[in-house]
Amino acid sequence: MEDALRSKEVSEFLLRACHDLRTPSRTLRTHAELLLKQGEAGWSQGVEERLAFLVDGARKLDVILEGLVAYSVALQTDPANFQKVRLDIQLRAVQVKLAAALRECEAAITAGDLPEVMGQSERLFLLLEHLVRNSLVHRGEESPRMHLDATRQNGNWLFTFSDNGPGIEAAYLENVFRPFERLRRSPKEGAGLGLTICREIVQRHGGKIWAEEAQHGARLRFTLAALD
Repeated sequence: MEDALRSKEVSEFLLRACHDLRTPSRTLRTHAELLLKQGEAGWSQGVEERLAFLVDGARKLDVILEGLVAYSVALQTDPANFQKVRLDIQLRAVQVKLAAALRECEAAITAGDLPEVMGQSERLFLLLEHLVRNSLVHRGEESPRMHLDATRQNGNWLFTFSDNGPGIEAAYLENVFRPFERLRRSPKEGAGLGLTICREIVQRHGGKIWAEEAQHGARLRFTLAALD
């Protein structure tokens, strides 16, 4: 009970802090973009570069704030609200939400037969969303290909999420779950919180998540309790 209350306090603090930081961040970005647009023919190259740095910095701050908001939501996972959730439906919903990003890099997501589990549907949606987003951020030169599968093991379902990206070196298999950990430069920068959020959600559903070496791409595995 004490841990749950502490998590709720941390979550509420993060939500309020992000809310208060978003307004000045977006104001800074908006005005810098306006100045760039208004001075297209008149600013010196040095001024334009500095304004561009301001715009880029504000954009990166927005990405981090969005990640912290998602993490604060993950902290509020409550077993008292668990119900039966169809993961095939959640994955399709993720594909709909990320349709533009998937089209942009010609990405494809496939899946085997996915089970029904007990959990919070919004959190499990967030779990799958951040697995997909992580693959999009850390993609290789080829169009991203992702696959999610599940096998029954005793009283749990073992899920395997794999992609065709650059993969994860053995020395960094645990590091990828640390907050703000970035192992390499990516085509599209993220907040560095995606897999941290995934771990928080899985653990609060009574499961565990880990990364494994794969011959090609990355392979992430996680467990969720099976329905009796």
